[in-house]
Amino acid sequence: MELAVIVGQAMLLGGGATWLVSSRWHQRRQAELVRSTEAAWEYARYLEYVAAHRRPPRPGPPFLG
Repeated sequence: MELAVIVGQAMLLGGGATWLVSSRWHQRRQAELVRSTEAAWEYARYLEYVAAHRRPPRPGPPFLG
């Protein structure tokens, strides 16, 4: 009987530890996704700025420059 209780407690403890590790992994993953989304947004804003301040193209064929 005592062995069954010990095994049951070990299973509960293992399940709790697994949940904690999984929860922390998901939190880290979500933080990484937020950072990558912010970086992509900043890069898109940079590309928009570059496009807005680009020199106008010269008239005529580009290869005669």
